[in-house]
Amino acid sequence: MRLPSLLATATTAVFLATPLAAQDSSPGVGDSSYVAGDYQVYSGDGTAASIDDIVAAMATVDVVFIGETHDDPTGHFLEVELLRRAYQTIGSDTTAEGEPRSVALSLEFFQRDAQPILDEYLAGLITEKAFLAASRPWPRYDTDYRPLIEFAKDQDLAVVAGNAPRRYANRVTRLGRESLNALGPGALATLAPLPYGQPSKAYRDQWIQVIMEVMEEEGMKCGKPIIDSTQADSGAAGDPPPSAHGNMGNQLHSQVLWDATMAFWINDHLVRRPDALVLHMVGSFHVARGTGIPEQLERYRPGTSSIIVMMRAVEDINTFEAAPSGTWGDFVIQTDESHTLEAIECRGEEG
Repeated sequence: MRLPSLLATATTAVFLATPLAAQDSSPGVGDSSYVAGDYQVYSGDGTAASIDDIVAAMATVDVVFIGETHDDPTGHFLEVELLRRAYQTIGSDTTAEGEPRSVALSLEFFQRDAQPILDEYLAGLITEKAFLAASRPWPRYDTDYRPLIEFAKDQDLAVVAGNAPRRYANRVTRLGRESLNALGPGALATLAPLPYGQPSKAYRDQWIQVIMEVMEEEGMKCGKPIIDSTQADSGAAGDPPPSAHGNMGNQLHSQVLWDATMAFWINDHLVRRPDALVLHMVGSFHVARGTGIPEQLERYRPGTSSIIVMMRAVEDINTFEAAPSGTWGDFVIQTDESHTLEAIECRGEEG
């Protein structure tokens, strides 16, 4: 079994120096192989639940945190389904019970300085080609995130570009959180107000565990050591590259910058639309066990009601995998990890 899906969603923070395009784990994997598989819904305590249960819980809160595994097509399919169901049951003119609420989509996958470009596209002012050229979308946008954006566009839903620009998170990794004080007003306007929050002890402990797992897995692919002949004299096969884990403390603060910035922009939308239901799609590490973004949102908007829906790619969807401590979230959707890009690639390696 591969490492927990938390690891797959946290490694982009660990290696901020890696070019974004290199984080796409699917070169050469055809989209015909990248299809949704089976899933099973649970309550946080492991009892059986359903999508209907999640939708019913959505109606009672301000924010729904949906933690994904980035290379999981089943999870991406479910994100669209949850957004669609939220709109139909809570936000549309045909809502059966009560007055409709505004529904907003919030995303880790667009950096905050792309918000004006995103707004122009949603309003029909620019073409999709121009939007994608200017907004720096994540890898596999067409398969993973375009359905969300197009649904929001069709239904006239607000979309929040929630993440801190990567260049500023990289600055924190290199130079520390205080280095942001040197930025100009335009740059600071894209971030959580300084000084942004500190990581909780629980979050720090989770981060350390992930770092340890990353270090164990470095130099491995599909359970086998990666042997690079060009580095044969630089160390044993599978050794991590020199300084791969330098500035670990700064890397944690980069992660917290992302968390705080996403929390701040969720809060900003709720300030402007107090009736809104915000669905925030994000890598699962940012919300697992209630740490990360939920903690930071409490700092900006105490008492905000929320639920956490964790999506976890596992070997056996019918055997509930409990969190190491506490609960993963209010709901856990276990998806078939054999459909993830990592699994598809590894099957190709075996073939």
